Amino acid sequence: MKLTDIFKLLRQNWFLLVAVTSVTAASIFFFTKNTDEEYTSDTTIYTGIATGYNLSSVTESSNQYKAANNAFANLISIIDSRDIRKELGFRLLAMHLMLKEHNPEIIQEENYVKLQKAIPAALKAKVVGATVEETADNLASYYHATAKNEIRDIINSEDFTYSESSFATIKAKRDGDSDLIMISYTSTDPVQTKITLDALTYLFVEKHKQLFTAQSESVVSYFTTGAEQALQKLKLAEENLLNFQQANNIIDYNAQVGSTASEKSALLAKYNDLEIEYAGALATLNSLEQSLKERGVPNLYSQEVLQLKNKLSRITTEIVELELLNKGKSNPAYNNRLAALKQDANDLSSKMMGSVDKHYTNTHTIQGLPTATMLTDWVRNTFLVEELKSKMSLLNKQKAVFAQQYEKLMPLGAESRKYTRDVNMAEQEYLAQLDGLKQSMLNQQNIELVSQLKVVDPPYIPSSPIASRVLLILFGSIGVFLLTLGGLLAYELLDQSVRRPSVAVKKMKYPVFGVLPETDASSAKQLQLAQNAEDQLARQLILKMKQKNSVSGPFIVGVLSSRSGEGKTALCNTLATSLTSLGIETQVLYPENHKGLVSADDLGNFYAPLQGVLTNASIADLAGVGFANNAVVIVEFPAVLEDTYPVSLLRHLDLVLLTVKANRVWQQADKAMFESIQKVTNAPIETVLSAVQQDDAKEMVTIRPKHVLQEQKALQAPKSLATA
Repeated sequence: MKLTDIFKLLRQNWFLLVAVTSVTAASIFFFTKNTDEEYTSDTTIYTGIATGYNLSSVTESSNQYKAANNAFANLISIIDSRDIRKELGFRLLAMHLMLKEHNPEIIQEENYVKLQKAIPAALKAKVVGATVEETADNLASYYHATAKNEIRDIINSEDFTYSESSFATIKAKRDGDSDLIMISYTSTDPVQTKITLDALTYLFVEKHKQLFTAQSESVVSYFTTGAEQALQKLKLAEENLLNFQQANNIIDYNAQVGSTASEKSALLAKYNDLEIEYAGALATLNSLEQSLKERGVPNLYSQEVLQLKNKLSRITTEIVELELLNKGKSNPAYNNRLAALKQDANDLSSKMMGSVDKHYTNTHTIQGLPTATMLTDWVRNTFLVEELKSKMSLLNKQKAVFAQQYEKLMPLGAESRKYTRDVNMAEQEYLAQLDGLKQSMLNQQNIELVSQLKVVDPPYIPSSPIASRVLLILFGSIGVFLLTLGGLLAYELLDQSVRRPSVAVKKMKYPVFGVLPETDASSAKQLQLAQNAEDQLARQLILKMKQKNSVSGPFIVGVLSSRSGEGKTALCNTLATSLTSLGIETQVLYPENHKGLVSADDLGNFYAPLQGVLTNASIADLAGVGFANNAVVIVEFPAVLEDTYPVSLLRHLDLVLLTVKANRVWQQADKAMFESIQKVTNAPIETVLSAVQQDDAKEMVTIRPKHVLQEQKALQAPKSLATA
């Protein structure tokens, strides 16, 4: 829809728009004349939630924004809660009851007088305390004492401003993404708005502090109890583990098992090495003894030598035990004892050598080697064999000890792990409780810092109402005007009628021959437009006549419509009158059912449509004598969708004028009928729109200039306004 179409719609419906807007304005004025004006006051509170100082900000995650929104939602929920509004009513009533006389800065005189009448003096003396808080508590107690009493009636009454419904206009919201909460209150009493917001702010801050302090205290208490219980559980688990270790001589089970297995493997490897070394030393010793016996050395194992050898074996065993058992240790007593034992071993070796030398004086072997050298080797190997034997004996003992320890420790593994696991779990639980306690105490400290709400913009007494009657009337009228205009635009957009020539061409697919505008005999402009339209129709018909190839015989025009009442008769009369005024002989043939509706004269005659249905009648047969004397013959057909029409006449037509009312919808039945008619006649079909709105008719008809209108003395009505 173009802008020009909107302006056209405004011109056509200006009366409706003005009437609806005027009625709305008058209604608002009438219904608001006894309405009290409302006043609004507001206050702003700084919370410090989003950007204020926060001890836990260093550990906050990326969800801080969401947490801040939740915190603001909680604050607004406190303001909107029913409990705080009930307390607000008690506090306001307490403030008013404590007044010794009327104070215009706290309550209006009218409301003060009404309250004094509603509260008996005895009840007032009973509930009024030393402070506002004490008086409010007394009022709350009296309110809940019985199901019906004076205080309950006042608090729940709509005549006073203490009920919950009176506080329904309290609105709280966050100011954008800032740390501020804005609270507003609307009332008919400007003083009451400020006092109410002052009391609400006080209650809100106190309620917020109580809730957050109680919450943090309960959390700290919970974690304190949990930490103590976890500590007792940890002590019990540690005591069970200690008893188990003491009962089984375990210091560190895993270390002991590992050490025992490692030592056992090391001893086994060392024992194998000693066996090999012992076998070699023993073989050497046997070889030396055999050699000495071959050389005749006697008494290698005499009584004295055996005694020395046994003594040497004992000393060697003791030396080995000291070295193995005290390996890596530095002890003066151990060092002195080891040095003495080694000296004794050396002395015994020398004695064994001297004992053998006393019985043999030969100093050389058969091969020429000194006998003393062989004896020295024999003594040294004897000492080595005894030493290795002692070491092997000691290692065997240690192997047995480690094997016994390993066999003892292995079955205790599952039980040791159980006790250790109990200790670890108890320790983890204890540490978790300690961490929760630390965090809760930190949060408690944080709450004490950030829960200090501050009023940065205190409430005020409003000086003017929020909306005057003039504004209500203005905005209401504009709203109704726009709503009505929107309805008209919607109707226009949804309108499926042909309504104007440009739309008719698109919907009907036939060219537009002309229009017959709607006329009002009292409007000179409309009469002039209708006259111009009629003249244009006549001119269009003359042009069509000139386009006829054959010049013999009259030009025959058929006027058709789908339904009755489409303006066929008016079109016939208009064309006949206009053509006659131009000196063109014209005859009109009306259906015989028009008798009584149209008067017969020189221009008009009646015919029976059935004659053109049952026979092959021509126009000349129906027009009668004088048919050939006419330049134009106009035949009005009955409504083709309603009555029987002369089909045989269609092939004799030179032009078909299809009349359609502008306010109707071109339907499928209309389309199908005229597609069939088009197949019967060779004449072109063109459309004449009737009852066209003045603005829509201007698409094809223009109004003559003003100076032409001024020259006309008087204008008559159109030549024919009859419809059929």
